[in-house]
Amino acid sequence: MAWITRQRHLKGCGELAPARITELDALGMIWSKNAGAWERGHAYARAWAAHTGHLAISAKETLDGYAIGSWMRRQRNAAGLADHQRQALDALDPLWQIEPDWNRSYRRLTAYLAEGGSLTGPANRTGHASDPHFRPGSWLRKQMRHASARKLNPQQITLLNALTTR
Repeated sequence: MAWITRQRHLKGCGELAPARITELDALGMIWSKNAGAWERGHAYARAWAAHTGHLAISAKETLDGYAIGSWMRRQRNAAGLADHQRQALDALDPLWQIEPDWNRSYRRLTAYLAEGGSLTGPANRTGHASDPHFRPGSWLRKQMRHASARKLNPQQITLLNALTTR
């Protein structure tokens, strides 16, 4: 492991011979120590999304001993994700960047609407039989207040506006 770290350092300093770089590339050298870690996290994210249909993962969640929730939190907060990394996560769940609790509640609301629920009526009504504890009207009204107070990001506001203009 120390040898690999040294090769990365030498390449970064411009002190590794081009022939050595070519040889190591042919062996599949991962030059960025974080690239391998990202790929591993993404593999777990793929597995999570395949099972649940989303990446609205709370920070404490694990999958086969891997801290997938922490990894997703870091991706949501990362300013320097590469375009291909963002695209890979977008392909799994276009809403991956949204805070998980909000994301899950939004999905509950869209499921309620897909089951024939309505946005009109009392705010404290319950969801359908598949989600009897969810109060879609209360949640939506709270989110509209947050939107008015500019407490939501533009993507959240766009999603809410699309629901209310149906």
